[in-house]
Amino acid sequence: MSFISKLEKAIEKNGSLLCVGMDPAVNVLADGENDEERLLGWGKGIIEQTADLACCYKPNFAFFEQYGPEGLRALQRIIREVPDDIPVLLDVKRGDIGSTAQAYAKAAFEQWGADAVTISPYLGRDSVEPFLKYEGKTVFILCITSNPSAADLQMYGMPPLYEYVAQLAQSWGSVDQIGFVVGATQPQALARVRALCPQSWILAPGVGAQGGSLQKALQAGLRADGSGLIVPVSRGVMLADDPRAAAHDFNLQIAGEIAAFRQTKQESQSLKKNLVSGLFESGCVRFGNFTLASGKTSPIYIDLRRVVSFPALFNLTARFYTEIVRKLDFDRIAGVPYAALPTAAVVAQQLGRPFIYPRKEVKQHGTGQTIEGAFEAGQRAVILEDVITSGGSIVTSLEVLQQAGLKVEDVVVLVDREQGGAAKMADVGLKLHAVLTISEILTMLKEMALIDSATYQSVRDYLDE
Repeated sequence: MSFISKLEKAIEKNGSLLCVGMDPAVNVLADGENDEERLLGWGKGIIEQTADLACCYKPNFAFFEQYGPEGLRALQRIIREVPDDIPVLLDVKRGDIGSTAQAYAKAAFEQWGADAVTISPYLGRDSVEPFLKYEGKTVFILCITSNPSAADLQMYGMPPLYEYVAQLAQSWGSVDQIGFVVGATQPQALARVRALCPQSWILAPGVGAQGGSLQKALQAGLRADGSGLIVPVSRGVMLADDPRAAAHDFNLQIAGEIAAFRQTKQESQSLKKNLVSGLFESGCVRFGNFTLASGKTSPIYIDLRRVVSFPALFNLTARFYTEIVRKLDFDRIAGVPYAALPTAAVVAQQLGRPFIYPRKEVKQHGTGQTIEGAFEAGQRAVILEDVITSGGSIVTSLEVLQQAGLKVEDVVVLVDREQGGAAKMADVGLKLHAVLTISEILTMLKEMALIDSATYQSVRDYLDE
């Protein structure tokens, strides 16, 4: 069985996202004739007490290596004690040139019998590829770690290095092959990686002794289906007076947070349906034969300028923008004139953040400024727009903001028409975040019987073209 297959079956069987870490320090070992037997006795005890409570075991190679050959023999024997239906994620943090990586991969998977490993990406793709050649195995790429000085390197640059790693590493393998290590001590970064890697598995160390919040980590890192996150706990379980009771308590907390997360998602989906029906009933979404600003014809027209005339709909629209924007890293909220300006102003007010906007026409009097509002060069701005088709208006605003020295990484829209806008944003270095896609709008309108099958299919055909 592959790592992912074992993991998913263990999660389902044990109802757990808890990964039990195994970091044997001297003070946790009982008396014994030698280190190998002491380590083996300790490891077997942890496994016996938690095998029905864990989704995974994560032995840390260094904690065994410190005991020399006896420690390594014990590690091999402990891994063999793990039930066959529970995966082993060996925490080795390897990363070296191709030939050395091949040796590391052979050791991890053939000698130690691990199902997955942690990997440093610093040497690039060829240092990871030897591990990916092993069918069914998974590598967890170090993305942003939980140690205090991690930000010195991993937060460096624009975009931050950890974001670049998350984006780049996805191209190295499938979601079953590539996962990410993201510290639970960095919930904002955890949410960012989840946004960049919506289907990937994330290992989130740092809960408990390192100060990471279990609640914040789960809320930030869970996939939309309430899974996709492995929560490793080492000291919180192995140093407890009763490791089984400690693991059980962690499981209860995790289960409660997952239930709350899923409830929130259900409520959000219900609100999305309210938003879509409101857009339709207010005439913000219309069907017929329309000419767009690009000159192209379309069987669907989205006019979000009307939203401001419907207070309840306007409030709901701003709420969805706010949920996305609050997770981003920025200093200023920049609205694209003119349709997005009212919503951007409301979002800025709700979040208590400064609002600016690039002018569509440059003032010929006074200061002749191109951007209204207070800002300083070097600050980060997030762009808000109503709809994206080709992205031309966003690019125009981006250029004005960048010429003034502002840094922009993210753009948030209410509706993505799925007609090349996302690709265009990527080309100019922006990440697109959309509340709704036109496909979602169509599906919901059809489910609510607000449009018939013929209308649905005509727009679908148009989009497919």
